[in-house]
Amino acid sequence: MKTIQMSISVALGAALAMSTAVAAQWPSFVRKDVPRTADGKPNLTAPMPRTVEGKPDLSGLWENAPIGSGGGRGQPPRPATGEPPLATFFNVGAGFPEGLPFRPWAKALLEKRRADNDKDNPDAHCLPMGLLQFHEHPQPRKIVQTKDVLLIIYEANYGLRQIFLDGRPLPNNDPTPWWYGYSVGHWEADTLVVETTGLRDDGWLDIWGSPLTDQAKITERFRRLNYGTLQIDVTIDDQKAYTRPFTVRFNQRLSAGDELIEFICNENEQSSKHLLGQENGGAPSRVTVSVEPKVLDGYVGRYQMGPGTITITRQNGQLMGKLGELPPFEMFPTSPRDFYITNFDARFTFEVDAQGKTTAIVMHTDTDIRAPRVK
Repeated sequence: MKTIQMSISVALGAALAMSTAVAAQWPSFVRKDVPRTADGKPNLTAPMPRTVEGKPDLSGLWENAPIGSGGGRGQPPRPATGEPPLATFFNVGAGFPEGLPFRPWAKALLEKRRADNDKDNPDAHCLPMGLLQFHEHPQPRKIVQTKDVLLIIYEANYGLRQIFLDGRPLPNNDPTPWWYGYSVGHWEADTLVVETTGLRDDGWLDIWGSPLTDQAKITERFRRLNYGTLQIDVTIDDQKAYTRPFTVRFNQRLSAGDELIEFICNENEQSSKHLLGQENGGAPSRVTVSVEPKVLDGYVGRYQMGPGTITITRQNGQLMGKLGELPPFEMFPTSPRDFYITNFDARFTFEVDAQGKTTAIVMHTDTDIRAPRVK
């Protein structure tokens, strides 16, 4: 079932899928060879493991270390001198004071994608997303390393990537463009350097839609700093879309004892038909009404929607919703209790008891999802 955590429009689609309880899958199991602390817990600061060939072993289940949306809130911290900025899930260039070095056409394409509420992001349609988006995705990824090939299995959209370590060069025979491109790697001391070319021409680097073209070369430098920390520096060299190369950093942490779930994105996929852009109703177009501030204040609070929460606030007379750590979205009233949003085909109704206290919010799409008030 589709559960996408990206733009507001897609995140609301995720609520449709996550509103039911997630059934148990693999129980936690920590292998005996995992180093332990004195209290028996996995020691994630222990030295990194090595393969029989003496190379760092990058194998394991890795989760991203989220550092914000990069959309004006939750900006990444300033990097140390000489270090690349941290990437963010929404905007890979959030750590650059002047933004990414777009060429004019690429900047215009980014602005169009944003104006369309990111509705054409491949992740929104169960397609493989860009490698940088995979690196920062909330869903984990599993690395399986052998002497001649390293596999990365992405839980998100159940993607599979091959990185060849057997000494072969990148293809130069005009290969068919691939979603993941063609990747080869080699070791420089304890750093795995991976080069990728042969990408499609319509790529998305992030949720907002920073472009990536078929002329791009991606260079990743994987370093396992200790048992529980993986650091990946990624350089994008795409002269077709950017005036110069740039590098960003991703930090990932080991999730000892966990396994990937089976994630079949297209199973019962219901959200993409509700995505709205400029051409299908994304701009405010419905008749709105005025609602007294004290009524809006009564809706302010936190509501439990599936395993996550939706937080309602009021800012300068405007009711705002916020799903988890995602950026807030505006809610427009059609009656004192009914509201709509402009980037997803959904309506919201606040339930109020006989004493005038708000008890729940209901999201209406193909079905109704009731989120009880918890605070």
